[in-house]
Amino acid sequence: MVTDFRQKLGVALALLFLSAAGARAQTAPPFEVSLGYSYVHSNAPPGGCGCFNMNGGSGGFAVLVGHGISAVAEAGGYYQNNVDNSGRWLRFETVLFGPRYSFSHWRKWTPFGQALLGGSLGSGTLYGPNATTSGSASGFSLSAGGGLDWDVSSRVSVRLFQAEYMLTRFPNSTNNDQNNVRITTGVVFHFGERRGR
Repeated sequence: MVTDFRQKLGVALALLFLSAAGARAQTAPPFEVSLGYSYVHSNAPPGGCGCFNMNGGSGGFAVLVGHGISAVAEAGGYYQNNVDNSGRWLRFETVLFGPRYSFSHWRKWTPFGQALLGGSLGSGTLYGPNATTSGSASGFSLSAGGGLDWDVSSRVSVRLFQAEYMLTRFPNSTNNDQNNVRITTGVVFHFGERRGR
């Protein structure tokens, strides 16, 4: 299951970047490719908070549909080697799709809001029968939030922050819901004519 999901993730990312390259060669709507570092505050163990932190990264592709609305595809991966001091490790990956609305009324600043839906895969000893045997689980995932980009040039922006609520649905013997907070910072590359600038 893990290998199958990772193969699909790899194919999705390859298609994402091939689409970007193909779109650049044609007359196409403006689009962007983003890369960033992500911090996730998670509560995967059931009961109380059981909170722990994860580090990782994400990449995305967004194409302008019109009037500030973009279609977004995003993939990310996050890791923790000692979940809630249990000695167990966890890695999870997400693939999400959905709309974004960008407020491009300011010359150098672009605030935005988005809501994305998709799937996630968790793997590691957190899902195994003991601390030395790994397992995996998959489930529904969503994120909702917003952020702020600052233009360094007409082709490059710094994503100062992207702050989101992220729901993952992995088995946890209680309600199978994990309410996470994800904060991302990174760089955005713009292609095509940026409308409204």
